[in-house]
Amino acid sequence: MDLPPPEACHAALIRRDPAFDGRFYTCVRTTGIYCRPVCPARPPLLKNCSFVRAAAEAEAAGYRACKRCRPDAAAGTPASSGSKASVTRAMRLLDDTMASKPETPPLPALAERLGLSERHLRRLFARHLGVSPVALAQAGKLARAVELLDRTDMPMADVAAEAGFTSVRRFNELFLAAHNETPRQRRQRRPSAMNLTLSRFEAPFATLLIVTTAAGAVAALDFIDFEERLRRLLTRHHGPVTLEEGDTPAAVVEALTAYLAGDLSALQRIPTAAAGTVFQQRVWAALCAIPPGETRSYAQIAEAIGQPGAARAVGMANGQNPIGIIVPCHRVIGASGSLTGYAGGMARKAWLLAHEGAARQLV
Repeated sequence: MDLPPPEACHAALIRRDPAFDGRFYTCVRTTGIYCRPVCPARPPLLKNCSFVRAAAEAEAAGYRACKRCRPDAAAGTPASSGSKASVTRAMRLLDDTMASKPETPPLPALAERLGLSERHLRRLFARHLGVSPVALAQAGKLARAVELLDRTDMPMADVAAEAGFTSVRRFNELFLAAHNETPRQRRQRRPSAMNLTLSRFEAPFATLLIVTTAAGAVAALDFIDFEERLRRLLTRHHGPVTLEEGDTPAAVVEALTAYLAGDLSALQRIPTAAAGTVFQQRVWAALCAIPPGETRSYAQIAEAIGQPGAARAVGMANGQNPIGIIVPCHRVIGASGSLTGYAGGMARKAWLLAHEGAARQLV
């Protein structure tokens, strides 16, 4: 099940909407705890929140379970048992069924697959989630609609159809009831696209794609054969963006040229404009603190940011780094000294580490 957009998650948190219980968890940066959408505590501001799909992901990032709403015992965790497991499976089946975009979920078929009566299935949903299967499916379709409204220019009829509504009128009615605004009003207030420049730089080991802001800061750097990933990470971190072909800023060209010529500290002179969660920013800052010629493991990075035991979350943040080479995720290797993975390819990682003099550390 896809994670709803941050604004949709926060709106569900404000409403304490049980339809979203188990679909995401809220990590509160100011308190260091994570909660369920139905938490009775005062809802935090959106700017202080990040959202994850699983309680384990929040704990891997160093967040503690809220003692009021017990997210470590919420849907999808080992603490859930008995009939709760049936509801969890029903939610998974419901999500798969709704992918074919029926107007309403086929409850008799769903109940039959679970070995339950339709009446008992409704009771389980009411007991554990506080909503009916129909309401839950409806919430999923509305979340999909929000994503389409925010990230595409599709006509309203196409948005309704893609989200799973067979009637535009019904779509408008349900959206207004859930969000207190029409789909058109939602789209009108979405942030305008960020204008960025896309350029190319020829390095000895690959052609680099470089995205810069109007001020000349680097927002993304990737290899030419990974342009789709570059665009995806830009959208994820910055929201809507428009890329126009242009020249690489002279200061960036000068610094990259100096780096390739042997001035390994030149990368530090390149201004960056990375956007990410507080945790991601801390990981990326720790990457930039690794001296050229040295390497670190995920566990060592976790120690460096004061969150030992968050090695897995560090690895995830490392993989979300949009500014390769300049934010040197290539300097992270396995605890055994092996190269491990690299999104740009192992050969390029090996070249970069050899260029920096770190090859001697590898096994």
